[in-house]
Order: sequence, then C-alpha cells, then structure tokens
Amino acid sequence: MNTRTISKASGFLARKYKIPLYANEKTWAAMETKIGKIDPALKFLWEVGEVKQFGDIEVESFNVSHDAADPMFFQFAHDGKRLAHITDTGYVSDRMKGVIRGADAYIFEANHDIGMLQMGHYPWSVKRRILGDYGHVSNEDAAIAMSEVLDDRTKRIHMAHLSKDNNMKELARMSVSQTLTSETSISARSSCSIRIRSFRRRS
Repeated sequence: MNTRTISKASGFLARKYKIPLYANEKTWAAMETKIGKIDPALKFLWEVGEVKQFGDIEVESFNVSHDAADPMFFQFAHDGKRLAHITDTGYVSDRMKGVIRGADAYIFEANHDIGMLQMGHYPWSVKRRILGDYGHVSNEDAAIAMSEVLDDRTKRIHMAHLSKDNNMKELARMSVSQTLTSETSISARSSCSIRIRSFRRRS
C-alpha cells in the first residue's frame, strides 16, 4: 500500500466514522489533493517532536528518513513503560536512537535481506530507492540499531514491515539474534524476547 492509497483510505475513514486525523503541516499540504474533503473539526496539527496525551497514554512524535513530505513515527508511554514504533525509514540516525533508547518494547522495521534484494526481480531503480537513505532498513541495519538502543528494560522486539519478496521471517530473526548476541550486554539480551510481527509488504 503506497502513501497515496493510505491518504485516500484515511480520508474515507475520517468521513465515514468521524475519526480525527493528525499530521504535521507539510504532510497535510502533501495530502490535500489526495485525501478528499475533511471536516475541519477532524483535522489536527501534530508537529515533529511534539508530545500529545490521549487518555492515559502519552505519545511522542519523531522524524524518520523516508520519501514522504515530513515523515514521522511515534513512541507511546503508559504507566512508566514505553513502546517505540519505527518503520518506513532508510536508516536509524543517532537522533532517532536517542528518542527511542531504552524502551520496554519495540516495533522495528526489518524490511529486507540485502542479498535477496540485490538478486531479486525488482528494477534497479526500485532497489536503489529501497537501499537508499529514504527507503527501508535492512535486517542487518535494523539489528545494529537495535543493539544500540535496547537495555535491561527491553522485553520484546517485534520486527515489522518484512518484504514479501526480499525477506523471510527466520532470516530476519537470525540476523537480529546474531547481532544482539554479539553486540548487546548479557543482561539485556537475556531479558529480551525477540518476536516476529510480520507486516509483509512488497517493498
């Protein structure tokens, strides 16, 4: 599902079910011709780095690196625990790591195996996009980033956005497990359960 389809679906759901939509200013501007007419009462600004409260859940936004207007993802906090969600990013910067370091659980992109992608059937232009700074994180890069952010509090890692064509569940699990075993402290990795959450995508 591409960003145009997501924008259209968001507009449809907002109109049908009166669901409020949150986006930063650049994203709203980019969606304007795709999302359809939205009741102004359902449109809300949410800028990068802003923290919002939804009931007893605190949500912090942060930038990621993807080929979209001003992409961002979120960290959720409740009762002293945090869940960080980071997908659709070409790399994980030090700034991103600083925001999500030490979460209790992660939903972390592990989109592709580099070898499978390079040898696969995609056109070179698509491969270059996926491998670039505005594409998607590979198993290997995801594993390295995870090894630098998890600590003794981390209990679960859900690997997400696995490519249907360029990845496999067990390959992703093995890549991450091997890196965590070699790079992470014994206390952190012994308390952490690595689980695959397979949101399989074409890219």
